[in-house]
Amino acid sequence: MEKIKLNISGNLVGIRIPSTTVFEMIEGQLKGIIIKNYKLLRTLKFYKIVDSNFSESQTLQLEKIIESIVSLKPLEKADKSNKVTEKKVDYRFHYGNLRSGEKINSDTSVIILGNLNPGSYVKSRKNIFVYGKAHGTLHAGCDTNKYQSSFVYIEEGEHPKVRIGEVQIMHDDKELDKNIMFEKKMGKITVKKLDKSQIKELMKKIGVDLI
Repeated sequence: MEKIKLNISGNLVGIRIPSTTVFEMIEGQLKGIIIKNYKLLRTLKFYKIVDSNFSESQTLQLEKIIESIVSLKPLEKADKSNKVTEKKVDYRFHYGNLRSGEKINSDTSVIILGNLNPGSYVKSRKNIFVYGKAHGTLHAGCDTNKYQSSFVYIEEGEHPKVRIGEVQIMHDDKELDKNIMFEKKMGKITVKKLDKSQIKELMKKIGVDLI
């Protein structure tokens, strides 16, 4: 069954509704995905329902579900004084888990809201941020030299393989199994545990506030 997808650009979230799912099932799925991503969505201003084949009254019902959970306005009601900009951002956003064999390859930083299962692979020329459990391969800093800094952050780890540039580390330290940052400095990978304020500052480097 197809699932609802979130696509974020600037201060706007596009909520892509699968056309193959019946309306009664969409209602519950929409409520669940909005609640699950509340921390992220509350940092935005507007939403737009995309590719919906439902009637006007059904779409209005979906809008009521969204607005009853999080303070977002529909794009159609944006006024000139609160202009919506789909600005160019220096990150790629991915919602959902990565199964074994699935890959992400990006020229920008990558932000993942979901888990990385064994056999999954994420490659970024810049940084990688995983807001979930990572048990896969993460390769960041593909275009940096040994004197430049790149990082990989994972909310929870389960023996991930982390590579930054040409340096690789197999992480299995149980004492640092949550909120971990791997950073390349002077040709070596350092590992440290972060608190909430440090995580927030880390995200500002990418250009988005998820926490």
